[in-house]
Amino acid sequence: MPQTINISPSTVLLTSDPALQISESWFDPTFWQSKNALAGTGNGRGEVWFINSEFGRFVLRRYRRGGLIAKFNKSRFLFTGKSNSRPWLELSLLEKMNALNLPVPRPIGGLYSVSTGFYQAQLLTETIDDAKDLFDIIKSDQQEHVNWQAIGSVIKRFHENGIYHSDLNCHNIMIDKQNKIWVIDFDKCEQRTQQDEWMQSNIDRLKRSLDKESNKHSNFRVSEKQWLAFLEGYHG
Repeated sequence: MPQTINISPSTVLLTSDPALQISESWFDPTFWQSKNALAGTGNGRGEVWFINSEFGRFVLRRYRRGGLIAKFNKSRFLFTGKSNSRPWLELSLLEKMNALNLPVPRPIGGLYSVSTGFYQAQLLTETIDDAKDLFDIIKSDQQEHVNWQAIGSVIKRFHENGIYHSDLNCHNIMIDKQNKIWVIDFDKCEQRTQQDEWMQSNIDRLKRSLDKESNKHSNFRVSEKQWLAFLEGYHG
C-alpha cells in the first residue's frame, strides 16, 4: 500500500517509491517546467504531462471528471476517506499488479487536497519508454507490428488475476519497440473475483472501441481475421 505523508491538514502525499523522496512540487507542472523537464502534454482521463527529469521519466496525470457532470465540475470529487480516493486506489492496484509481474506502469506517487468536503488529485507513474498506443499504431498504418494473438494473451493474464479494467480500449493498450504489450490508465479499476461476465464485458468494450474508431477514421481498420487472432490468444 502507498505510504502516506501529511503535507498539511488538507493535503496528503502518497508514495509508492519512498527511495525517490518525492515532494508536493512534483505534482505541479510549473515545477518541472522551471527545470526544463516538461517534455510535453497528452490526453487521457484527465490532464497529462510527460516529464524527463534527473530523477527519471514520469507521466503526471490530473484526475478529471467525464460525462455531463464535467460541464460544471471538472476535477472535484466527494471525499469519503483516503482509502476511497482515486490516487490511493489506483496506486494500490498498480502496486499489486507490479507484484504480479503484469505489464503496467510502475507507480511513483499521488497527491490529493481536500476542501469543503471535496478533493482534487494527481497521480505520478513511470513512463513506458518507446511505446505507442494501439490506436496510433493502427491509424498510422503500422499494423505489421501488431501481434493480435499476443494482445489477447496479455488481456487474459490480467483477467486470470482478477484485474477489471473499467475502460479497456485501443488507447489504453500500448506496444513498445521490443513489441512488449502494456496496459495503462487504471483509474476506477479494481481486482475482482474471477467471474466470466465481467471478463466478457471487458472484451466487448475493447471491440466497441475498435469499431468506434473505425467508423470515425477512414485510415483505422481492424479486420475480422485480426480480431479472431485476438480471441484465439485470449482463449488459447
